Amino acid sequence: MPIYEFVCKDCRHIFESLCFSSRDVESVRCKRCGSKNVSKLVSTFSSRVSGTPSFGGGFSGGSSCGGFGGFS
Repeated sequence: MPIYEFVCKDCRHIFESLCFSSRDVESVRCKRCGSKNVSKLVSTFSSRVSGTPSFGGGFSGGSSCGGFGGFS
């Protein structure tokens, strides 16, 4: 699902919005104050590899075939 996190530059509210295209991203408004002065955030992610939870933040090594942490 293309769910993105945004922050309102006016009221500092952080919220999520479902955006299927770049046009949707450009039309996002703050859910609290209605401002169009918003910025898309870089979201963290979580993944589970070999039963061990790993919480986002980027690549931490391993291979593309079942490595540890990061991407697999």
